[in-house]
Amino acid sequence: MSQIAPISKWRTSASVILVASDGGTSDDYKLLMLKRSDATAMVVNQTVFPGGLLDSEADESVAWLQYLEEFGVPQEELRRLVLIRDDRPAILAPQGTGCYDRFFKRSRIWSREIILRLTAVRESFEEVGVLLARNQKQLDFGAVACVQDVPDLEAWQRRVHDKPSEFLTLCRQLKVVPDLWALHEWSAWSSPGFLRKGYETVFFIAFVDKQPKLLNEPGEVKETMWLTPLDLLRLNELGEVWFLPPQVYELLRLMGIKEYLRLLDFAIKRGVLGTTMFLPVVYNCEGTLVYVLPGDDFYVPEPHLVTEIIPFPGSADEFRARSQRLHRYAYGASIKNLELNIPPPNGHLRPLKFQMERQKL
Repeated sequence: MSQIAPISKWRTSASVILVASDGGTSDDYKLLMLKRSDATAMVVNQTVFPGGLLDSEADESVAWLQYLEEFGVPQEELRRLVLIRDDRPAILAPQGTGCYDRFFKRSRIWSREIILRLTAVRESFEEVGVLLARNQKQLDFGAVACVQDVPDLEAWQRRVHDKPSEFLTLCRQLKVVPDLWALHEWSAWSSPGFLRKGYETVFFIAFVDKQPKLLNEPGEVKETMWLTPLDLLRLNELGEVWFLPPQVYELLRLMGIKEYLRLLDFAIKRGVLGTTMFLPVVYNCEGTLVYVLPGDDFYVPEPHLVTEIIPFPGSADEFRARSQRLHRYAYGASIKNLELNIPPPNGHLRPLKFQMERQKL
């Protein structure tokens, strides 16, 4: 019988899918991804979107609310980042016993949409030196991100990396506020429950009109790359990068829109439709592990309570034959046999099939 997973099992994090215009080519945007350093990677060449763990002291400090108000950010501009819906996943739900409005009364109970955007912006600065922020002249709360130059970038990056709460100090000194409004809610993923420790991550997507200069944090980042979703998937197939399932799934989705402006428009409109947590429930089908996602006939009502791989008495093909609604994949070195025959949740893009081109002999 499955046991309830401890609350601390999943560590909360946020990531940014950063999209840069590529000057009107046929595939006219590129994504920023980074290879984790050998000291921080799970395996060699692990490649991720910029992001990292929520730091409560740095990201949940009431001093942020006070600073935003001092800067002249109207409360209604913060409120429009908050989605009030009954179907919010726990990672984006109100915290504690209060309601969303407690955030606006200097409570320590924050709106997670704002906290996790702060996490994502701070981590992007820590990892690759990109500061997504707005100064007073840019305070129009637009949908395309502003990038600020940082004097003594290396020193500030090290300072924030060593003490994340210094990120607020940096913003005060530069007279900027984190560009929360240019981070559009995109997706949320959780590690499977059978893992002893895992992560719950909200992915935001942000757009910049050109590729910003990068400064890799040497302890965390081995290499950065700006590539199209297709090129990144090709590298994965060749073994030059290694992705966990969320990265593959999101790249397969992004293959569906190749134009920068179309993707921006889609992200703005889709972001207000909410997010479904993708916490895979795993079945063992005679040695083949099948990862089942929301909407599938074999998904369970409370996936957080499933702490073991569920045995299925048959093959993966027999498992599939027992299902009409499919949202699942097999996983080995990468996602294999991804199937989705139902509408994607929350008005999202459907992941496309990826076929590696074979050279003709």
